[in-house]
Amino acid sequence: MTETVLVVGASGYLGRSVVYRLRHPRDDRENEGDRTDTAGRDAPDDREDRRVLGTYCSEPGPTAGVQFDFWTDDVGELVDEHDVDTVVFAAAVEYGGDADTGESGADATFAERAERFAAGVADTRIVYVSSASVFDGTGSRYTESDPRAPRDDYGRRLVTFEDAVDAHCDDAAVLRTSYLFGFSTGRLDDRLARTRDHLDRGESVAYFTDMYKSPVLVTEAADAVAALVDGDATGVVHVPTPRISVYDFHCEAMAALGYDPSPVERDAIPEAMDVAPDTSLASERFDSLVDFEPSAVGEGLRSQVDAGEAE
Repeated sequence: MTETVLVVGASGYLGRSVVYRLRHPRDDRENEGDRTDTAGRDAPDDREDRRVLGTYCSEPGPTAGVQFDFWTDDVGELVDEHDVDTVVFAAAVEYGGDADTGESGADATFAERAERFAAGVADTRIVYVSSASVFDGTGSRYTESDPRAPRDDYGRRLVTFEDAVDAHCDDAAVLRTSYLFGFSTGRLDDRLARTRDHLDRGESVAYFTDMYKSPVLVTEAADAVAALVDGDATGVVHVPTPRISVYDFHCEAMAALGYDPSPVERDAIPEAMDVAPDTSLASERFDSLVDFEPSAVGEGLRSQVDAGEAE
């Protein structure tokens, strides 16, 4: 029997990698090579026992052929229309404002939309991709059992969505990551691309030495999502990558991409800036649920470059 997985946000940075990973399991990619077109985009085939559908908001693409607007559309209709078994939520709607009052004419608060979405997928399995921003950053190496204490609107929206999923969905897993990076279907993440552009122009750029993250290679985040889709674990799971400062993250990444990182300069968080200084993650569950060890920054990027994923 064919399983249908709906990936919400499939045209986005993480969503593209999630769709590709679900369509091409790790064994297939290792044995047959990456099945992508000349632009590095996903080929349209799925596993024989799995159909993967991806949503887009404005423009379709090779990983996203089903239109869906989080603010105006009812996901329950998509679930019924396509007989969906599992929903992956990989969209970044939490970055928006409290309400969408643009061309759609919608006037729904984020909390109302999160509740409606969670209710619409209540009868499916759902994997919701959240973030370490649910923590205030005054600790370090947060585990799944640590209390959430978001310090900004973005983090509060993540908590709101997590709570909506918890309230409506019995078969739900929440994956928290910190600082996704690397190449997704051939495109480098925005933050590293900006640093690379500075170096290409011969410019220096500064990053904080006292802000810490647990950066996750985007393709490995997709692997973790796929493991949760394939499994039956519920509750929160963290991706526990090595703790590293933002400054060292950019230096190691640029070196892995073949750049001299010396123009990357050291900076410190200004006293007046209200940001989370340390949102690094640990995990009490990852090793028992996911069958790989996440890569460090340089190792992960070099593996992508060597595999041709940067082309």
